[in-house]
Order: sequence, then C-alpha cells, then structure tokens
Amino acid sequence: MQFRSIFADSHDTISKNASLLLMAFVLFCVFAFGANGLNTDSIWTDELYAITNMGGFDGPYSPAEVVNSVAANFPDHVPLFFLLGAGWANFAGWTQFALRLLPVFAGILMIAWTYRLASDMFDRFAGLAAASLLGTSAYMVLYIHDFRMYSLFLMLAAMHIWLYWRLLEGKSKDGRLTFAAFALSTVALFYTHFFAGILFAGLGAFHLIFGLRSRRWRQILLGWAIGALLFLPYLPVLIAGIQRASEKADVTSRAASAPELLRTLSLLLSNGNWLTGAMLAGVLFYVIARRRPPRLIKILTIPLTMATCIIAANELIGIIPLTRMRYFIVIWIPIVLILGACLSKAPRRRLASGIVLLVWLVSGYQYYRSEEIMNHVGSMVFTRLYPPLPDYVWHLNGKVRSEDYLLGFSKSSHVNKVLTLGKSVADYYTQEQLGIDGAFIRRGAYGEWLEGEIRQWMGDQPYLLFAFDPQDLPNSYRRVREVIESNYLRCDVVVEEPRLFVQRYVNSRLDCDRQYRPIAYENGVTLVDRFAQYTPEERKVYILTGWEAESEETLDQYNVSLQFITPDWQRPGAQIDRHLYDNILPWFSAELSTEDLPPGDYRVMVILYDPESRQKAEGVDLASGAEDNTFPIVSFTVEA
Repeated sequence: MQFRSIFADSHDTISKNASLLLMAFVLFCVFAFGANGLNTDSIWTDELYAITNMGGFDGPYSPAEVVNSVAANFPDHVPLFFLLGAGWANFAGWTQFALRLLPVFAGILMIAWTYRLASDMFDRFAGLAAASLLGTSAYMVLYIHDFRMYSLFLMLAAMHIWLYWRLLEGKSKDGRLTFAAFALSTVALFYTHFFAGILFAGLGAFHLIFGLRSRRWRQILLGWAIGALLFLPYLPVLIAGIQRASEKADVTSRAASAPELLRTLSLLLSNGNWLTGAMLAGVLFYVIARRRPPRLIKILTIPLTMATCIIAANELIGIIPLTRMRYFIVIWIPIVLILGACLSKAPRRRLASGIVLLVWLVSGYQYYRSEEIMNHVGSMVFTRLYPPLPDYVWHLNGKVRSEDYLLGFSKSSHVNKVLTLGKSVADYYTQEQLGIDGAFIRRGAYGEWLEGEIRQWMGDQPYLLFAFDPQDLPNSYRRVREVIESNYLRCDVVVEEPRLFVQRYVNSRLDCDRQYRPIAYENGVTLVDRFAQYTPEERKVYILTGWEAESEETLDQYNVSLQFITPDWQRPGAQIDRHLYDNILPWFSAELSTEDLPPGDYRVMVILYDPESRQKAEGVDLASGAEDNTFPIVSFTVEA
C-alpha cells in the first residue's frame, strides 16, 4: 500500500512568483551576511589546518596527497571537503577571500535547498520562513563564513533529506535517478563529516517508526547501506582519530554536562536572545497543542533523536566543551523545518511571522557582534586579538623583498602558535601571502617576558620590517624600538597609513641599499645572501649567510662550511661546519676568530658539500655569473 503522505495537507496562500522573489531577497541577504568580512577577518587555526592539509604552503597537493595528509594529521575528519577545497584553491587561488567563497557558495545552496525542502514538505510560506531562520542565524553565519566543511555538510544534509522525502512519498518522476542521487549523497555525507552518523540516526529512527509503510522503504535502506559500505575503507582511520581526540586531556577535562549543553543549545537556537527563543517556543507549543498536526509531531523525532545521540556520546566519552557547540550544528536543518512549518500554521501568520523574524534578525545581528558568541566557536575567539593581518597583506603586497622579516605586535601570541604541520596563522599571511617570514610580539609582554619574545622572534634576521598601528601603540613599543635601533639601521618607510606604519631596517653591519649576493646550487639549495665583516680590534670576523632548501632530503644530505683561505688556497685551520638542518635556515650568523692567524691576506669562503662523499656542490653566483664550488664572502688583511 502506498505510504500516506504526512506532508501534503498544507495549503499555500503565497504565489509562486512572490515566493521566488522573496527567496531571491533572502539569498541575497545570506550572501551579504556570509561574504561580509571575507577579506578582512583573519583566518583562524582550524581554517589553517584545512589549508595546510590541502597543500596551501608546499603544494598544491594531488588528491592522493590530500587524503594521506588528512589521514595522517587530521584523522578525526574525513577528506571530501579537503579534496574539493584543494581543487577550488588550485583554480581560484590561496587567498582567504578566494578560499572562503567556497563555503559561502555552499551556504547559499544550503539555504536554497532548505527552502525547496520545506516548500515541498509543507508550503512555500514554510519554505521562506525556514530559509530566513537558517540564513540569518548568527551561529550559522559564522560557519557559512568559515573555510571548513560545515556549510558543505549542511547543504548535503538538506539535499539528502529532500531526496529521502521524495523517495518516501514516491514524488520522483524518475525513481532510479532519485535513488542514485540519494545513495551518492549518503556517501558524500559520510566523507564530509562524521556528523553524518548523527543525521542518519535521526532519519533512521524516523524511518523505522513512520517510514516502513512506504513501498520504497527497502530502497531507502539499500541507499544508506551502499553509502555505509563505500565508507568502510576509511572507517578505521576515522575511529582511530576520534578515539585519539577523545583521549586528549584538554578536551575531556572541559567537557560540558548535559544541562549546560542543552541551555547553550537553546541560546544558540534563539539567536542569542531568550525573548526570541520564547517567541519561537510559544509558536511551536501553540501549533502543536491547538492544531496537533501529526506531521510536525512525527518530524520532531528527527532532531530529538539526533540531540539525544550527541548528548549520550558526550556523557559516554566527554568530548564536547561549550567551545565546541558546532557538534550540534547538524540538527539546525530539521529544527528550522519545524519552526518554518509552525510559523506557516500560526494564527495571522504573516503578522506573527513578520514580528518573529524581525526580532530574530535584530537578535542575531547583536549576537553576531557580541563577545559571547565567540565563547562557543573554539579558538576562533583569538582572531579578535590578532593584528589586522589582511590589511598588512593588502598594503605590503608588491613592496617586500624575499629576505624581509615582518615584526609586529599582537594582543595574543596565539597568532604565532605552530600547528601540526609546522605552520602558524602568522606564517599563512607572511609566507603564503607575502612570500616572507614574520612573527608578532605579544603586546602585554614586559620585563624578562618581553626581552625573551624580542630575542625569540627577532633572532638573527638581518632585514626587518617593523610594523605597528601609530594610533594604538603598545606599552612595549618604546623598548622594542630601542632594541631594534641598537642593532639595526633605519631605512625607508614602506607603508604609511593612518592605522599601519611599516619601516624597513637592516643589520647595522649592512647598509640600506645593499645589493644581495645570492648563489644558486645545482642541488636546489640557494644561498640567498652572504656578508662578512672583519673587526681588527676584536680579532674576529662576523659572518651572515641566508639559506633556502627545496626538500628535507637536501637538508639531511648537505653541510655548510665557512672557512679562511690564503691567496695560495691554503686553509689556516679556522672554520665552522654545520649541517643544513642544524638551525641555520633561514639565516645563520657565525664568528671566526683571527687570533691564531699570522699577518697576511685572507678570504672567507663558503662551501656546500656532501659529508659522506666529500663532494662539493656546484653553484652559480647570480650576481656575477661565476660558476664554482667555492665562493668568497669577504677579503680582509691581518696586520702585523
């Protein structure tokens, strides 16, 4: 017997053309909200994880490399978004604006599919209401804006529920095509996020209770089974990753209790305002109590089952602190379907819905701009303490040299935090966007902490770009500038804007208009620059060299030797040898004593060699064009 529709008894009072026009406006608003700040809000650590696993620094990665990287470094996630993101980045570029357009597009499709889903299940008014609630949810906008998998996952979830309904109701004109799409969406959900298990738990409970009367109930189960079977090869990686994540003390120690989770979830679903939540709850209870629509009561099975599964899992293994409320984001689609249908059934629904949506929108705007919402999005909160890194890139683009090192200030040292693949947020903006290195001194550092940060981040860098906001100087500004100007010469101003000032400095032994002296070796190693200075009164030679290497294999294979040579190519014995991997990248400063040298003429030479075979690497002096395996750095004379 045909399964009786539980969705077909609503009556549309809004025309198709009017609904499409209003939906176009909703989508425009969603795009405006999601795209706002794409190029001004700093990326954060979880976005950086995605970028590094796609090959954003040393790629682009091939599909196989992306899968291997995710499995090795991010095993509690699955690879589909990373594969799509890598392909998108290879086409659109690795800037934050280009990268974030991908989740924004997925978010727009998510809203459009939610409208179609709610319209087909209930009516067009319900579709508009559901799409509006979803697209202007402050918490949802954060993830539409976020270069991660969440908007893609929710888009696939909306599509999958719609396909499920069409199969269940027998609405599809081509059942085979709908089934194929249903099975593929199952696979795609599994490979996008492990949240898929929560979604299928909710749909599965609904299917077992209400769906077995459909002629296609077996076909639906087959589609889910096909998706699960195709995911089996990756399942051991995911299980091991989740187990490893659940064993982290910093996660389990902060796991929230069920009442805390439910209270916070209610706040997020209220767009940060309890009044908004009370209004929506009132509409929900009124519609259920007065009209008792069986379809809404049945659909409530889906989000209730999903929320129960999440809370039970948290009680069992303790993995959800209040900073990770995104674990509940999977229930947003069925929740807005229910709320949209309730607004469609409310008395004087246009007036009631208008008031509710207006309060919802105002509440969401205030919540989005508040500090409170950042308490539920993990380390994204630190981005508000970062310097305006996208502005740095914008103003410095095309004005830096590859040897420059950017030194600035940050309210949080988190910007320098090195993640799993050895990169930080600072590295993304300096290395990937500008092609240089850089770091940021914590604004609140003082005393020994400040001196330590200055030594740590400045190091032996010979070419500095000192950056700061002239209208918001930190207390440590004067001390940092004193240290810089005691060791460096002040050169040209690179950027002079109301909120950003950048000045170039060079090591005091060099000069501002110095011409670099690079050497390109045949093995892929580059000596970026070389400099040496003889100080007779101190009886030593100060040597500075800058190095780049294409691969880790090269680092392991070759050594660098700095040594004295006489005019007749004799070696007096004073020399320094270091492995390439021995902390000499990118800059290596050294001193050679001249105390044991007899009076005469000498040169300081640099040699790159294989310590096992003793073979010297051939290179080309890019300044003079000379080819050799031993290159001079400086000539000097020891007086009698």
